[in-house]
Amino acid sequence: MWLIAILVVAAIVSVVANKTDSAFLGWLGFAVFLCAVVVYARWRRAALAERRARVFDRESKTVEDRTRPDR
Repeated sequence: MWLIAILVVAAIVSVVANKTDSAFLGWLGFAVFLCAVVVYARWRRAALAERRARVFDRESKTVEDRTRPDR
């Protein structure tokens, strides 16, 4: 949600900068966009770290009290 909000702000600032022909607002829009890129990178790192922290146990999904049909 934060990423989308930051990208919307960057787009609005960029449009206003183009309409007013303001170099300062253009750079400000670019800086806000770079902040969105940083937020995205931090989110991806956190998601990957969470995925790597999960332990996959193949045996936990098997049922030991039934026999398999091939036996």
